[in-house]
Amino acid sequence: MTTAAHPTPTDDRPHLSLVKEPLEGTIVEHLGKAQPAWILSSQELARQAGRHAVDNRLYIGWTLRGYGRLARRWADGWRDGHPQMIRTARAELAAAAGDAAAEDAARRMLARRRADYTSHRKMYAAKTAAAATPTLTAGGVAVAQGGLWLSLVMALATITYGALRGRPALIIEQDDPGVIEIGAADGEPFPISDARTRTEAAECVRRALVSEGIAVAKVEAGRRYDWGWEVTVWLRKGTPSELIAKAPELETPLDLPTDGLLCQPRREKRAQVVLRLVEGDPFARMPVLPDRPPRSIRMRDKSLIAMRMDGAPTEVSFLGLHFVNIAASGGGKSVTMRTIGDILTACDDVVVIDLDPGGNGLEPLAEAVGVRVVGHDQMHVIEAVLEKLLKIATARATLLGKLGMGDNWVPSREYPAIVALVDEYPQLSQRAKALVVAILRVGRKSRVQIGLAAQEATKDAIGAAIADSVALKIVGPSRHQDIVQVFGAGAGANGWRPDRLHPAQGEDPADAGKVYIMGAGSTEPLIHKVIAMSPNEGKQRAAERAAAGRPWIDAVSLQAAGVSFDDLDTVQPHEALPEPIELARSAFTAAGDPERLTTDDLYEYVAAAAPESWGPKEGEETEAARDRYLKGLREAAAAIDPAVDMKTRQWRGGRGYYLDTLIKLAGEEAPQGA
Repeated sequence: MTTAAHPTPTDDRPHLSLVKEPLEGTIVEHLGKAQPAWILSSQELARQAGRHAVDNRLYIGWTLRGYGRLARRWADGWRDGHPQMIRTARAELAAAAGDAAAEDAARRMLARRRADYTSHRKMYAAKTAAAATPTLTAGGVAVAQGGLWLSLVMALATITYGALRGRPALIIEQDDPGVIEIGAADGEPFPISDARTRTEAAECVRRALVSEGIAVAKVEAGRRYDWGWEVTVWLRKGTPSELIAKAPELETPLDLPTDGLLCQPRREKRAQVVLRLVEGDPFARMPVLPDRPPRSIRMRDKSLIAMRMDGAPTEVSFLGLHFVNIAASGGGKSVTMRTIGDILTACDDVVVIDLDPGGNGLEPLAEAVGVRVVGHDQMHVIEAVLEKLLKIATARATLLGKLGMGDNWVPSREYPAIVALVDEYPQLSQRAKALVVAILRVGRKSRVQIGLAAQEATKDAIGAAIADSVALKIVGPSRHQDIVQVFGAGAGANGWRPDRLHPAQGEDPADAGKVYIMGAGSTEPLIHKVIAMSPNEGKQRAAERAAAGRPWIDAVSLQAAGVSFDDLDTVQPHEALPEPIELARSAFTAAGDPERLTTDDLYEYVAAAAPESWGPKEGEETEAARDRYLKGLREAAAAIDPAVDMKTRQWRGGRGYYLDTLIKLAGEEAPQGA
C-alpha cells in the first residue's frame, strides 16, 4: 500500500516510537507461498459435501428410498398386468352366469390367463436369477477374499448407488415429468402398442370393442406382423357390418393411425370378424421388380404383380381376363397400368394396344406395344381401333373349330392374344364406350381382352362396362361410391374399403400404389401394393423387347374380320351426332348390333350411359323418363333426316327400333348382306 511521509521529530522531544522508520513508496510484505484456486475450491466443496451429508443423515433415507423404488419396479414387472386381466376374466365369468356356452368360454379364458401368469413368473424369475447371480457371486468372492478395505469400498458403492436412485431430484424428475397420462382403469381400453403378448393383444381389442358397445363372445389374437396384429373376434350378437361401421371410433382407444383398423368378416362363419391393427407400413420391405427378358413368358403364366400385406405374393395370369383399374389422382393408377404393361409386353403371345384419350398412356413401354393412340384429338382413331378389335373378336369365334382350338382361342406367337389397355375410360366418346362394352361381352373366348383404367367408377362411365364382364378388379385410393360400382353392393360391409386409402399429396406418397384386388384368385379384402417400375426402366425393357421382335395379329384373324391396321392414318374425324342419336346407336353397338332393340333395352343402356341427361329426374318415373328420351330421339332424327320413319315397330315379344334405322341416321354404310 502507499503511505505519506511522517513529520521529522524535534530534538526537544524524545523518540518513543517502536515502529520502524516509515518508508516512502509501495510496501509489499511477504506472506509465504500462495495456494492454487482449485485447492481452495475443492476444500470448499468438501466442506459443503460434509454439511450436505450431515443435513441428510448420511443419505441413509435416500438409499432406502432408492432400493425401495427398485423393488417396486421389479414387482411391477413380476405382475405385468396379469392380476388385472385375471380379475377381468373372473368378472366375465360372473357376468356369464346362466349362459352355459358363455360360462364355458369364460372359464377357459380364466384358465388360460392363469396359465399365462404362471408362465410369465417363471420366465421373469429366470431372467432375474440370470442377471443377479453373476453380481452376487462376484460380490461374495470379493468380500471373502478382499479383506476389510474392499468390503468397505463395496458397501460404500452399494450405499452410493441406492442413494443416487433415491435422490429427491431424480424422484421429482420421474414423478413430475410435466406430462399428464390418464392410465386405464381396470377393464378400460389401453393402446395396442402396450400389448407384448397375444393374450394382452386380445385383451386390448376386447376392451376397445366393449367400450364401443359391441357384444363380444371371444377374442383371439393371431399372428403378430412387423406392421401390427391380426386378431379374430367372435360376436355374441349383431352383424359384422355394425363392427365395421365403428372402425373409425375403435381406432381411438386402440391408439391406431387414421384408417389403421381393417375389418374382414369371415364368409364361412358370420359371427367371426378378422381385425388387422396396422401400426406401421406393411410394405416397408418390397421386393424389386422381377427381371422379365423379352419373350420370356406366356400369357397363361402367373406373374408377380404385387405383394399382399401379410407378405404373400400376388401372382396373376391374364389369360382370358378383362380387368378394371380404378384409383383417384395420385392413387397410383399409372403405376399399376405400367406394371401390367410390363408383364404383357414380356409375353411371347400377346399384342398390346395402348389407347388413352386423356393422357400419355404407356409412354415408357411405347416401343413394345403394337398400336398406340393417345390424345383426345385422336378419338376418331381410337374408335376405329376399337371397331377393328370388335370385328376380330367376332371373327375369331368362327375360326376356333377350323384351327382346332376348342372352345377358346389358344394364344401363341403365331396366333397371339390381343389386350387393349384403355386409360381414362370416362373420356371416351359414347361410341368408343359402346365398342368397349361390346368387346367385353364377346372378346374373352377370342382372347381379345380389355383393361380399363379410370380415376373414378361413376355409374355412367364404368357401370355398364364391368357388369358381369370384368373378372379382375383393382381399386386403389378412391371414393366410397366406387366400392359399389366396382366390387358390388355390400362389398364395403365385407371389408373392401379402398375409400380408406389416401392418394399422394405433394411429396408425401401416402397410399399411392396400394390397392384392393378382387378376382384372379384374390378373394380376401387385404391391401396389396403394386411392385412399381420406373419410367426409365420401362423404356430400357421396351427397347430390348422391340429389338427381340414382338408378335403381331395373325393374318387369319385379320382376313376373317376384313380389317387392317395399316390404314389408321387415313381415318378422318366424323361429324358429331346429336346426343340422343349417338346414344341409341351406341346401345346397338354395345349389344353387338342386333337386328332390333326394344325401347326398354334401348333406354336401359341410355339411362346408364348418360344419367344426368336422360336418367330419371328426382320424382320422375322411369316410364316418363323413357318417353322423354324417345321424344328427344324423334326430334333429333327429324332434324337430321325428316324422311326417316322414327315410329317404333312392333314384333313378337317387344316394340322398338331396328338397326338399319339407326345406321341411316348415323350416316354409316349398311353392312354387306344387310
